[in-house]
Amino acid sequence: MEKDQLGYRLWMRCRDVAAALIAGCWPGREFADVVTRIEAARPSVQKQIVFGTLAALFVISLGAAQFGILGLCVFWLIVIWLIR
Repeated sequence: MEKDQLGYRLWMRCRDVAAALIAGCWPGREFADVVTRIEAARPSVQKQIVFGTLAALFVISLGAAQFGILGLCVFWLIVIWLIR
């Protein structure tokens, strides 16, 4: 039972991060709107949206890492700005 709760909490955190990033890049949409759209999709599509967004974030972070600590700082500032 505890394993299921941990998996569910982890899924919710990943979904929230993906929704916040999508809402930050999608003008005119609030975080709650994006979460509602993700929840309305089929489970397989939900996984594609969440893991696709997080995979894109990871790939972009690898590109930013090519520019060293300055690139990573700029990357994280942009991510924080989008989520805020």
